[in-house]
Amino acid sequence: MDSDPTNRSEENGDAPRHTLIGKCVMKTLTHPLDYARFLAQIGHEPMAPYRYRSIFGEERLFLPNLIVYAKYIYSVDGFKGMYIGLGPKILGICIEHYSSSLMSDYIQIDKNQNVDKDSELEVWKDCAIKTSKEMICTATSIILSHPFHIVSMRMMAQFVGYEHRYTLVLQSVLLINHEEGVKGLFAGIIPRLFAGLGTVILVNIAKQVFSRYLFDPSPMTLNIAEFAASFLATAATYSFNVVTACTAINNCGLAAGMPPDMPVFGNWLECMKYLYRTDQLNRGSSTWFRRAPLSNSKLLKML
Repeated sequence: MDSDPTNRSEENGDAPRHTLIGKCVMKTLTHPLDYARFLAQIGHEPMAPYRYRSIFGEERLFLPNLIVYAKYIYSVDGFKGMYIGLGPKILGICIEHYSSSLMSDYIQIDKNQNVDKDSELEVWKDCAIKTSKEMICTATSIILSHPFHIVSMRMMAQFVGYEHRYTLVLQSVLLINHEEGVKGLFAGIIPRLFAGLGTVILVNIAKQVFSRYLFDPSPMTLNIAEFAASFLATAATYSFNVVTACTAINNCGLAAGMPPDMPVFGNWLECMKYLYRTDQLNRGSSTWFRRAPLSNSKLLKML
């Protein structure tokens, strides 16, 4: 009987570790697809689009899906080449996980506080408190891990011009710091913060609305509500991820971030305005059906 609390404590202590291992395994398995999505986000389309006629007779221009794109990367760089940028990405995930966990432990919320479920004000106040805590944890993890995500993105962006400027994590960090200073290590962090914090806010609000007004709050319906909320929030904030990807490599010396492949932007807002004007804020968002923007003259020339 005396060993039960200890065993439970050890199990609880291992839970965060198991969560981190699960995240790393999943990111490793999906990295080739993420690699293809990132190249699509920065506007690199090496394969010609194709014309597709809908059942209504409307002809549209589509790009090869991300599975085909990942196969193209494999045909160029082989199996090992499909995992370029994975190392710094995993380091960033580890830093995100532990920094968020430490911040969560530091910010204490009274879990024994009774919330009057019949009071709308009390319920939404409790939701606001929990959301604020999660936002602080998310912001901390994003800020601390961002330099490693910058390195990962620039390693992958070298595929466009076949460069080898960024090879190792430490070498890449020192190179960016030498050429661009600390500012270079945090390029694109503002839109990434918008994406991360926006997702937290939208997920928590949607979960609260779904569980309180639309469904009977049973465990199964709450899980469904959380999945639906996460999907909707990710879709709503996706454009900030595209801006983050473009800003992270813009004007850094790589072909992918320089004219003619990409204009030089003064800041992330200029980048967002340009992508909005050219109807490219959602590029890479779909895995299977990728509509080609009509404004992209480079794609039209490939037909």
